[in-house]
Amino acid sequence: MSKVFKDIKRLVKYGIYSELIYDEDYDYCINQLCHLLQVEFDDEDINDSYIVDEPSLLLNPLLDRAFELHLFNPNTVTQRDLFESKIMDIIQLKPSTINNDFWDLYDTFYGPLEATSYFYELSKKSNYIKTSRTNKNIRWKSNTKYGLLDMTINLSKPEKDPKDIIAQGNKTSNGYPKCLLCKETVGFYGHSSHPGRSNHRIISLKLNNEDFYLQYSPYVYYNEHCIVFMKDHTPMNVTIDTFKRLFDFVDQFPHYFLGSNAGLPIVGGSILSHEHYQGGNYKFPIEDAKILKSFTISNTRFKQLYWPLSVIRLESEDKDEIIDYAEKLYEFWAQYTNEEAGIYSHTNGTPHNAITPIARKEEDLYILDMTLRNNLTSDAFPLGIFHPHPENHHIKKENIGLIEVMGLSVLPARLKTELETIKNALVNKDTLPQELDIHRSWFNELQKVYNGEDINDFINNQVTIKFMKCIEDSGVFKQTDVGIKLFDKFIKEFENALN
Repeated sequence: MSKVFKDIKRLVKYGIYSELIYDEDYDYCINQLCHLLQVEFDDEDINDSYIVDEPSLLLNPLLDRAFELHLFNPNTVTQRDLFESKIMDIIQLKPSTINNDFWDLYDTFYGPLEATSYFYELSKKSNYIKTSRTNKNIRWKSNTKYGLLDMTINLSKPEKDPKDIIAQGNKTSNGYPKCLLCKETVGFYGHSSHPGRSNHRIISLKLNNEDFYLQYSPYVYYNEHCIVFMKDHTPMNVTIDTFKRLFDFVDQFPHYFLGSNAGLPIVGGSILSHEHYQGGNYKFPIEDAKILKSFTISNTRFKQLYWPLSVIRLESEDKDEIIDYAEKLYEFWAQYTNEEAGIYSHTNGTPHNAITPIARKEEDLYILDMTLRNNLTSDAFPLGIFHPHPENHHIKKENIGLIEVMGLSVLPARLKTELETIKNALVNKDTLPQELDIHRSWFNELQKVYNGEDINDFINNQVTIKFMKCIEDSGVFKQTDVGIKLFDKFIKEFENALN
Protein backbone atom coordinates (compact mmCIF):
# COMPACT_ATOMS: atom_id res chain seq x y z
CA MET A 1 0.00 0.00 0.00
CA SER A 2 1.40 3.38 -0.98
CA LYS A 3 1.91 5.96 1.76
CA VAL A 4 -0.39 8.44 -0.02
CA PHE A 5 -3.20 5.89 -0.19
CA LYS A 6 -2.69 5.09 3.49
CA ASP A 7 -2.96 8.83 4.28
CA ILE A 8 -6.17 9.04 2.24
CA LYS A 9 -7.67 6.17 4.23
CA ARG A 10 -6.62 7.75 7.48
CA LEU A 11 -8.21 11.06 6.50
CA VAL A 12 -11.50 9.36 5.57
CA LYS A 13 -11.47 7.43 8.85
CA TYR A 14 -10.84 10.73 10.63
CA GLY A 15 -13.94 12.11 8.88
CA ILE A 16 -16.08 9.23 10.15
CA TYR A 17 -14.57 9.33 13.63
CA SER A 18 -15.20 13.10 13.79
CA GLU A 19 -18.77 12.68 12.49
CA LEU A 20 -18.10 14.82 9.45
CA ILE A 21 -19.44 11.97 7.31
CA TYR A 22 -21.24 8.67 7.89
CA ASP A 23 -19.92 5.11 7.59
CA GLU A 24 -21.89 4.80 4.35
CA ASP A 25 -19.80 7.62 2.82
CA TYR A 26 -16.52 5.72 3.18
CA ASP A 27 -16.23 4.27 -0.34
CA TYR A 28 -17.43 7.48 -1.96
CA CYS A 29 -14.81 9.59 -0.17
CA ILE A 30 -12.00 7.11 -0.87
CA ASN A 31 -12.84 7.11 -4.59
CA GLN A 32 -13.12 10.87 -4.79
CA LEU A 33 -9.77 11.48 -3.07
CA CYS A 34 -7.99 8.77 -5.10
CA HIS A 35 -9.19 10.40 -8.31
CA LEU A 36 -8.30 13.89 -7.14
CA LEU A 37 -4.77 12.88 -6.10
CA GLN A 38 -4.26 10.35 -8.91
CA VAL A 39 -3.67 7.42 -6.56
CA GLU A 40 -4.30 3.75 -7.41
CA PHE A 41 -6.88 2.07 -5.19
CA ASP A 42 -5.56 -0.58 -2.80
CA ASP A 43 -8.03 -2.77 -0.92
CA GLU A 44 -5.56 -3.64 1.83
CA ASP A 45 -6.78 -2.29 5.11
CA ILE A 46 -4.65 -0.19 7.46
CA ASN A 47 -4.07 -1.91 10.77
CA ASP A 48 -3.21 1.10 12.92
CA SER A 49 -5.47 3.25 15.07
CA TYR A 50 -4.03 6.55 13.88
CA ILE A 51 -6.68 9.00 15.11
CA VAL A 52 -6.01 12.73 15.47
CA ASP A 53 -8.00 15.58 16.98
CA GLU A 54 -7.59 17.81 13.92
CA PRO A 55 -6.56 16.91 10.39
CA SER A 56 -3.55 19.12 9.59
CA LEU A 57 -1.03 16.28 10.11
CA LEU A 58 -3.00 14.08 7.74
CA LEU A 59 -3.42 16.83 5.17
CA ASN A 60 0.21 17.91 4.79
CA PRO A 61 1.42 14.79 2.89
CA LEU A 62 -1.66 14.95 0.65
CA LEU A 63 -0.94 18.58 -0.12
CA ASP A 64 2.67 17.69 -0.92
CA ARG A 65 1.35 15.08 -3.34
CA ALA A 66 -0.99 17.60 -4.98
CA PHE A 67 1.87 20.04 -5.50
CA GLU A 68 4.03 17.32 -7.07
CA LEU A 69 1.17 16.68 -9.51
CA HIS A 70 1.02 20.43 -10.33
CA LEU A 71 -2.56 20.62 -9.00
CA PHE A 72 -1.67 23.98 -7.48
CA ASN A 73 1.23 26.38 -7.87
CA PRO A 74 3.23 27.96 -6.28
CA ASN A 75 3.71 25.97 -3.07
CA THR A 76 2.62 28.79 -0.75
CA VAL A 77 0.45 28.80 2.36
CA THR A 78 -2.32 30.52 0.37
CA GLN A 79 -2.33 27.94 -2.43
CA ARG A 80 -2.06 25.02 -0.01
CA ASP A 81 -5.01 26.38 1.97
CA LEU A 82 -7.10 26.60 -1.19
CA PHE A 83 -6.46 22.99 -2.13
CA GLU A 84 -6.80 21.81 1.48
CA SER A 85 -10.30 23.30 1.58
CA LYS A 86 -11.16 21.28 -1.54
CA ILE A 87 -9.90 18.05 0.06
CA MET A 88 -11.86 18.65 3.27
CA ASP A 89 -15.03 19.36 1.30
CA ILE A 90 -14.97 15.74 0.10
CA ILE A 91 -15.13 14.40 3.66
CA GLN A 92 -17.89 16.72 4.81
CA LEU A 93 -21.67 16.59 4.49
CA LYS A 94 -23.50 18.84 2.04
CA PRO A 95 -24.69 22.26 3.28
CA SER A 96 -28.38 21.28 3.27
CA THR A 97 -27.74 18.22 5.47
CA ILE A 98 -25.77 20.24 8.03
CA ASN A 99 -28.41 22.96 8.06
CA ASN A 100 -31.16 20.36 8.67
CA ASP A 101 -29.11 18.62 11.38
CA PHE A 102 -28.58 21.97 13.13
CA TRP A 103 -32.29 22.74 13.31
CA ASP A 104 -33.16 19.17 14.28
CA LEU A 105 -30.82 19.56 17.27
CA TYR A 106 -32.28 23.00 18.01
CA ASP A 107 -35.72 21.42 18.38
CA THR A 108 -34.50 18.84 20.94
CA PHE A 109 -34.54 19.12 24.74
CA TYR A 110 -31.12 20.85 24.75
CA GLY A 111 -32.17 23.29 22.06
CA PRO A 112 -29.92 26.13 20.87
CA LEU A 113 -26.97 25.19 23.10
CA GLU A 114 -26.71 21.73 21.53
CA ALA A 115 -27.21 23.08 18.00
CA THR A 116 -24.49 25.72 18.20
CA SER A 117 -22.09 23.33 19.93
CA TYR A 118 -22.57 20.83 17.09
CA PHE A 119 -21.96 23.43 14.38
CA TYR A 120 -18.96 24.97 16.15
CA GLU A 121 -17.27 21.59 16.61
CA LEU A 122 -17.98 20.70 12.99
CA SER A 123 -16.37 23.96 11.84
CA LYS A 124 -13.21 23.02 13.74
CA LYS A 125 -13.14 19.36 12.72
CA SER A 126 -13.53 20.26 9.04
CA ASN A 127 -10.50 22.55 9.41
CA TYR A 128 -12.56 25.56 8.34
CA ILE A 129 -11.41 26.89 11.71
CA LYS A 130 -7.74 25.94 11.67
CA THR A 131 -7.15 25.21 15.34
CA SER A 132 -3.55 24.24 14.60
CA ARG A 133 -3.06 27.96 13.92
CA THR A 134 -5.58 29.68 16.18
CA ASN A 135 -4.32 27.72 19.21
CA LYS A 136 -0.98 29.49 18.73
CA ASN A 137 -2.56 32.88 19.33
CA ILE A 138 -1.07 34.60 22.37
CA ARG A 139 -3.51 35.41 25.18
CA TRP A 140 -3.34 37.01 28.61
CA LYS A 141 -5.36 39.21 30.96
CA SER A 142 -4.14 42.36 32.69
CA ASN A 143 -5.75 44.51 35.34
CA THR A 144 -6.39 48.21 34.58
CA LYS A 145 -8.33 51.03 36.21
CA TYR A 146 -11.35 49.79 34.21
CA GLY A 147 -10.94 46.21 35.42
CA LEU A 148 -9.44 43.24 33.58
CA LEU A 149 -8.84 43.56 29.84
CA ASP A 150 -8.50 40.51 27.58
CA MET A 151 -5.38 40.65 25.44
CA THR A 152 -4.68 38.62 22.31
CA ILE A 153 -2.02 38.69 19.61
CA ASN A 154 -3.70 37.09 16.61
CA LEU A 155 -1.31 34.97 14.56
CA SER A 156 -3.84 33.71 12.03
CA LYS A 157 -5.08 36.92 10.40
CA PRO A 158 -3.10 39.70 8.68
CA GLU A 159 -3.14 43.27 9.98
CA LYS A 160 -5.39 45.62 8.00
CA ASP A 161 -4.65 49.23 7.25
CA PRO A 162 -7.63 51.55 7.99
CA LYS A 163 -7.22 53.16 4.55
CA ASP A 164 -7.67 49.78 2.88
CA ILE A 165 -10.83 49.15 4.91
CA ILE A 166 -12.31 52.47 3.75
CA ALA A 167 -11.39 51.77 0.13
CA GLN A 168 -12.92 48.29 0.26
CA GLY A 169 -16.12 49.63 1.82
CA ASN A 170 -16.51 52.19 -0.98
CA LYS A 171 -15.74 49.66 -3.70
CA THR A 172 -18.54 48.40 -5.93
CA SER A 173 -17.82 44.75 -6.63
CA ASN A 174 -18.87 43.06 -9.84
CA GLY A 175 -16.91 39.95 -8.95
CA TYR A 176 -18.17 36.64 -7.68
CA PRO A 177 -18.67 36.36 -4.77
CA LYS A 178 -19.09 40.06 -4.10
CA CYS A 179 -17.36 39.85 -0.71
CA LEU A 180 -16.05 37.38 1.86
CA LEU A 181 -19.40 37.28 3.67
CA CYS A 182 -21.74 36.54 0.77
CA LYS A 183 -23.65 33.26 0.96
CA GLU A 184 -22.21 32.41 -2.46
CA THR A 185 -18.83 31.78 -0.82
CA VAL A 186 -20.12 28.36 0.33
CA GLY A 187 -18.20 25.81 -1.75
CA PHE A 188 -16.20 28.51 -3.57
CA TYR A 189 -12.66 27.32 -4.36
CA GLY A 190 -11.11 30.78 -3.94
CA HIS A 191 -8.01 32.43 -5.40
CA SER A 192 -4.99 34.46 -4.36
CA SER A 193 -7.14 37.24 -2.83
CA HIS A 194 -10.08 35.10 -1.68
CA PRO A 195 -9.53 32.30 0.89
CA GLY A 196 -10.66 28.77 0.12
CA ARG A 197 -14.27 28.18 1.08
CA SER A 198 -14.89 24.74 -0.43
CA ASN A 199 -15.48 23.33 3.07
CA HIS A 200 -17.46 26.34 4.29
CA ARG A 201 -20.95 25.77 5.71
CA ILE A 202 -23.64 28.21 6.91
CA ILE A 203 -26.95 27.96 8.79
CA SER A 204 -30.09 29.75 7.61
CA LEU A 205 -31.85 32.05 10.10
CA LYS A 206 -34.81 34.38 10.29
CA LEU A 207 -34.21 37.64 12.15
CA ASN A 208 -36.96 40.25 12.23
CA ASN A 209 -38.64 38.15 9.47
CA GLU A 210 -35.59 38.70 7.24
CA ASP A 211 -33.21 36.13 5.78
CA PHE A 212 -29.84 35.82 7.53
CA TYR A 213 -27.16 33.17 7.90
CA LEU A 214 -24.97 32.02 10.78
CA GLN A 215 -21.35 31.00 10.39
CA TYR A 216 -18.28 30.88 12.61
CA SER A 217 -15.28 33.11 12.10
CA PRO A 218 -12.29 31.11 10.82
CA TYR A 219 -10.10 33.25 13.11
CA VAL A 220 -12.11 32.67 16.35
CA TYR A 221 -11.00 35.60 18.51
CA TYR A 222 -12.99 34.11 21.42
CA ASN A 223 -15.19 31.09 22.21
CA GLU A 224 -17.76 30.31 19.51
CA HIS A 225 -17.02 33.55 17.67
CA CYS A 226 -19.86 33.66 15.15
CA ILE A 227 -20.85 35.95 12.30
CA VAL A 228 -24.47 36.56 11.36
CA PHE A 229 -24.87 38.06 7.91
CA MET A 230 -27.72 39.19 5.71
CA LYS A 231 -28.70 37.11 2.69
CA ASP A 232 -28.46 40.12 0.38
CA HIS A 233 -25.19 41.96 -0.25
CA THR A 234 -26.30 45.18 1.50
CA PRO A 235 -23.95 47.79 3.08
CA MET A 236 -23.57 48.00 6.86
CA ASN A 237 -26.04 50.31 8.56
CA VAL A 238 -27.58 50.80 12.00
CA THR A 239 -31.35 51.41 12.11
CA ILE A 240 -34.25 50.35 14.30
CA ASP A 241 -34.17 47.06 12.37
CA THR A 242 -30.68 46.47 13.77
CA PHE A 243 -32.00 46.48 17.34
CA LYS A 244 -34.91 44.23 16.37
CA ARG A 245 -32.54 41.74 14.73
CA LEU A 246 -30.12 41.71 17.67
CA PHE A 247 -32.84 40.95 20.20
CA ASP A 248 -34.54 38.45 17.91
CA PHE A 249 -31.21 36.62 17.78
CA VAL A 250 -30.62 36.56 21.55
CA ASP A 251 -34.20 35.35 22.00
CA GLN A 252 -33.37 32.39 19.75
CA PHE A 253 -29.85 31.90 21.17
CA PRO A 254 -29.92 33.26 24.73
CA HIS A 255 -26.46 31.85 25.54
CA TYR A 256 -24.94 34.13 22.86
CA PHE A 257 -24.44 37.87 22.65
CA LEU A 258 -24.79 39.67 19.30
CA GLY A 259 -23.43 43.08 18.36
CA SER A 260 -23.10 45.34 15.37
CA ASN A 261 -20.21 47.47 14.27
CA ALA A 262 -21.10 51.02 13.34
CA GLY A 263 -21.93 51.54 9.69
CA LEU A 264 -19.36 54.29 9.09
CA PRO A 265 -15.66 54.03 8.15
CA ILE A 266 -13.02 54.33 10.90
CA VAL A 267 -15.48 53.41 13.66
CA GLY A 268 -16.93 50.47 11.72
CA GLY A 269 -15.79 46.93 11.12
CA SER A 270 -13.35 45.57 8.57
CA ILE A 271 -16.13 44.68 6.08
CA LEU A 272 -18.50 47.60 5.53
CA SER A 273 -19.96 46.39 2.24
CA HIS A 274 -22.14 43.62 3.73
CA GLU A 275 -24.59 43.90 6.63
CA HIS A 276 -23.41 41.56 9.39
CA TYR A 277 -23.13 41.12 13.13
CA GLN A 278 -20.75 39.30 15.45
CA GLY A 279 -21.64 37.17 18.45
CA GLY A 280 -20.65 34.17 20.48
CA ASN A 281 -20.59 32.40 23.82
CA TYR A 282 -18.13 34.53 25.77
CA LYS A 283 -18.13 36.95 28.71
CA PHE A 284 -16.33 40.19 27.87
CA PRO A 285 -14.73 42.65 30.31
CA ILE A 286 -17.34 45.34 29.54
CA GLU A 287 -19.99 43.22 31.27
CA ASP A 288 -18.24 43.88 34.61
CA ALA A 289 -17.77 47.61 34.04
CA LYS A 290 -18.58 49.88 36.98
CA ILE A 291 -21.75 51.96 36.86
CA LEU A 292 -21.21 55.71 37.30
CA LYS A 293 -24.84 56.85 37.25
CA SER A 294 -28.24 55.53 36.26
CA PHE A 295 -31.85 56.56 35.82
CA THR A 296 -35.10 54.79 34.98
CA ILE A 297 -37.83 55.73 32.54
CA SER A 298 -40.90 53.51 32.47
CA ASN A 299 -39.58 49.91 32.45
CA THR A 300 -36.10 50.70 31.12
CA ARG A 301 -32.97 51.39 33.15
CA PHE A 302 -30.22 53.60 31.66
CA LYS A 303 -26.68 53.17 33.04
CA GLN A 304 -23.59 55.27 32.36
CA LEU A 305 -20.54 52.98 32.36
CA TYR A 306 -17.04 53.69 33.62
CA TRP A 307 -15.31 52.47 30.49
CA PRO A 308 -12.59 53.73 28.09
CA LEU A 309 -15.24 54.41 25.47
CA SER A 310 -18.53 56.24 26.03
CA VAL A 311 -21.17 53.58 26.74
CA ILE A 312 -24.78 53.78 27.88
CA ARG A 313 -26.34 50.49 28.95
CA LEU A 314 -30.07 49.93 28.55
CA GLU A 315 -31.80 47.17 30.56
CA SER A 316 -35.42 46.09 30.47
CA GLU A 317 -37.67 43.03 30.54
CA ASP A 318 -39.81 44.78 27.92
CA LYS A 319 -38.22 44.07 24.56
CA ASP A 320 -40.38 46.47 22.56
CA GLU A 321 -39.66 49.30 24.99
CA ILE A 322 -35.89 48.81 25.03
CA ILE A 323 -35.88 48.75 21.21
CA ASP A 324 -37.90 51.97 21.16
CA TYR A 325 -35.50 53.73 23.55
CA ALA A 326 -32.48 52.39 21.65
CA GLU A 327 -33.82 53.97 18.48
CA LYS A 328 -34.46 57.28 20.29
CA LEU A 329 -30.92 57.29 21.73
CA TYR A 330 -29.42 56.52 18.34
CA GLU A 331 -31.42 59.28 16.64
CA PHE A 332 -30.53 61.77 19.37
CA TRP A 333 -26.82 60.95 19.12
CA ALA A 334 -26.86 61.03 15.31
CA GLN A 335 -27.74 64.75 15.43
CA TYR A 336 -25.67 65.65 18.50
CA THR A 337 -22.90 68.30 18.39
CA ASN A 338 -20.75 69.47 21.26
CA GLU A 339 -17.94 71.77 20.21
CA GLU A 340 -16.27 71.68 23.64
CA ALA A 341 -15.86 67.90 23.27
CA GLY A 342 -14.84 68.24 19.61
CA ILE A 343 -17.96 66.35 18.49
CA TYR A 344 -19.66 67.42 15.27
CA SER A 345 -22.56 65.35 13.98
CA HIS A 346 -22.11 66.56 10.39
CA THR A 347 -19.61 68.49 8.29
CA ASN A 348 -20.60 69.57 4.79
CA GLY A 349 -23.60 67.26 5.01
CA THR A 350 -21.52 64.19 5.85
CA PRO A 351 -22.64 62.32 9.00
CA HIS A 352 -20.03 61.45 11.65
CA ASN A 353 -21.90 60.10 14.68
CA ALA A 354 -22.57 56.38 14.87
CA ILE A 355 -23.43 53.67 17.39
CA THR A 356 -21.87 50.29 18.20
CA PRO A 357 -24.74 48.33 19.83
CA ILE A 358 -24.22 45.01 21.66
CA ALA A 359 -27.16 42.91 22.86
CA ARG A 360 -27.39 40.02 25.28
CA LYS A 361 -29.98 38.42 27.51
CA GLU A 362 -29.87 37.26 31.14
CA GLU A 363 -32.98 35.17 31.83
CA ASP A 364 -35.84 37.61 31.13
CA LEU A 365 -33.68 40.75 31.14
CA TYR A 366 -32.70 42.33 27.83
CA ILE A 367 -29.39 44.24 27.90
CA LEU A 368 -28.08 46.60 25.23
CA ASP A 369 -24.73 48.41 25.44
CA MET A 370 -24.82 51.49 23.20
CA THR A 371 -21.32 52.81 22.45
CA LEU A 372 -21.15 56.36 21.07
CA ARG A 373 -18.78 56.68 18.10
CA ASN A 374 -17.60 59.50 15.85
CA ASN A 375 -15.42 59.26 12.70
CA LEU A 376 -14.21 62.85 12.29
CA THR A 377 -10.69 63.30 10.96
CA SER A 378 -8.27 66.23 11.08
CA ASP A 379 -4.83 67.18 9.80
CA ALA A 380 -3.36 65.99 13.10
CA PHE A 381 -5.41 62.77 13.06
CA PRO A 382 -6.02 61.78 9.42
CA LEU A 383 -7.10 58.25 10.42
CA GLY A 384 -9.60 59.57 12.94
CA ILE A 385 -9.78 61.94 15.89
CA PHE A 386 -11.56 59.22 17.90
CA HIS A 387 -9.26 56.45 16.71
CA PRO A 388 -5.97 55.12 18.14
CA HIS A 389 -3.60 58.10 18.03
CA PRO A 390 -0.30 57.98 16.09
CA GLU A 391 1.84 57.46 19.20
CA ASN A 392 -0.02 54.16 19.74
CA HIS A 393 0.01 52.88 16.15
CA HIS A 394 3.14 50.83 16.80
CA ILE A 395 0.87 48.56 18.89
CA LYS A 396 -2.54 49.08 17.27
CA LYS A 397 -3.38 50.95 14.07
CA GLU A 398 -6.51 49.11 12.96
CA ASN A 399 -10.06 50.29 13.61
CA ILE A 400 -11.52 49.72 17.06
CA GLY A 401 -14.44 47.41 16.33
CA LEU A 402 -17.08 45.96 18.60
CA ILE A 403 -14.82 43.16 19.92
CA GLU A 404 -12.33 45.72 21.22
CA VAL A 405 -15.12 48.00 22.37
CA MET A 406 -16.01 45.15 24.74
CA GLY A 407 -12.44 44.98 26.09
CA LEU A 408 -10.75 42.23 24.06
CA SER A 409 -7.74 43.31 22.04
CA VAL A 410 -6.92 41.84 18.63
CA LEU A 411 -3.29 42.84 18.12
CA PRO A 412 -1.23 42.16 14.97
CA ALA A 413 0.90 39.02 14.59
CA ARG A 414 4.07 41.05 14.01
CA LEU A 415 4.13 41.85 17.73
CA LYS A 416 5.07 38.29 18.63
CA THR A 417 8.63 38.63 17.35
CA GLU A 418 8.87 42.38 17.94
CA LEU A 419 8.02 42.05 21.63
CA GLU A 420 10.55 39.23 22.08
CA THR A 421 13.26 41.51 20.70
CA ILE A 422 12.16 44.30 23.03
CA LYS A 423 12.22 41.94 26.03
CA ASN A 424 15.74 40.79 25.23
CA ALA A 425 16.96 44.36 24.76
CA LEU A 426 15.48 45.42 28.11
CA VAL A 427 16.83 42.46 30.06
CA ASN A 428 20.30 42.67 28.50
CA LYS A 429 20.31 46.49 28.48
CA ASP A 430 20.95 46.51 24.75
CA THR A 431 19.95 49.07 22.16
CA LEU A 432 16.85 48.49 20.07
CA PRO A 433 17.56 47.28 16.49
CA GLN A 434 16.93 49.84 13.78
CA GLU A 435 14.26 47.69 12.12
CA LEU A 436 12.08 48.19 15.22
CA ASP A 437 12.29 51.96 15.08
CA ILE A 438 8.48 52.23 15.29
CA HIS A 439 8.83 51.15 18.94
CA ARG A 440 11.77 53.51 19.68
CA SER A 441 9.90 56.11 21.73
CA TRP A 442 8.01 53.46 23.70
CA PHE A 443 11.20 51.47 24.29
CA ASN A 444 12.89 54.56 25.76
CA GLU A 445 9.96 54.92 28.18
CA LEU A 446 10.16 51.24 29.13
CA GLN A 447 13.85 51.52 29.94
CA LYS A 448 13.03 54.16 32.55
CA VAL A 449 10.42 52.06 34.39
CA TYR A 450 11.73 48.50 34.05
CA ASN A 451 13.22 47.40 37.38
CA GLY A 452 14.19 43.81 36.68
CA GLU A 453 10.82 42.21 37.45
CA ASP A 454 9.52 39.25 35.41
CA ILE A 455 9.98 40.51 31.87
CA ASN A 456 6.97 38.67 30.45
CA ASP A 457 4.57 40.09 33.04
CA PHE A 458 6.12 43.53 32.62
CA ILE A 459 5.70 43.62 28.82
CA ASN A 460 2.20 42.12 28.99
CA ASN A 461 1.13 44.87 31.37
CA GLN A 462 2.79 47.59 29.29
CA VAL A 463 1.12 46.36 26.09
CA THR A 464 -2.22 46.32 27.93
CA ILE A 465 -1.69 49.94 28.96
CA LYS A 466 -1.04 50.82 25.31
CA PHE A 467 -4.22 49.02 24.21
CA MET A 468 -6.18 50.78 26.96
CA LYS A 469 -4.93 54.10 25.58
CA CYS A 470 -6.01 53.04 22.07
CA ILE A 471 -9.59 52.50 23.19
CA GLU A 472 -9.49 55.63 25.35
CA ASP A 473 -8.45 57.53 22.21
CA SER A 474 -11.60 56.18 20.57
CA GLY A 475 -13.95 57.43 23.29
CA VAL A 476 -15.91 60.55 22.41
CA PHE A 477 -16.22 61.63 26.07
CA LYS A 478 -12.98 60.96 27.91
CA GLN A 479 -12.87 59.48 31.44
CA THR A 480 -11.53 62.72 32.87
CA ASP A 481 -13.27 65.24 35.09
CA VAL A 482 -14.07 67.38 32.03
CA GLY A 483 -15.04 64.41 29.87
CA ILE A 484 -17.35 62.89 32.49
CA LYS A 485 -18.98 66.28 32.98
CA LEU A 486 -19.61 66.54 29.22
CA PHE A 487 -20.95 62.96 29.15
CA ASP A 488 -23.28 63.80 32.05
CA LYS A 489 -24.52 66.81 30.09
CA PHE A 490 -25.24 64.64 27.04
CA ILE A 491 -27.18 62.12 29.10
CA LYS A 492 -29.17 64.85 30.84
CA GLU A 493 -30.06 66.43 27.49
CA PHE A 494 -31.14 63.02 26.18
CA GLU A 495 -33.23 62.39 29.31
CA ASN A 496 -34.90 65.78 28.92
CA ALA A 497 -35.64 65.02 25.26
CA LEU A 498 -37.53 61.88 26.31
CA ASN A 499 -39.80 63.76 28.75
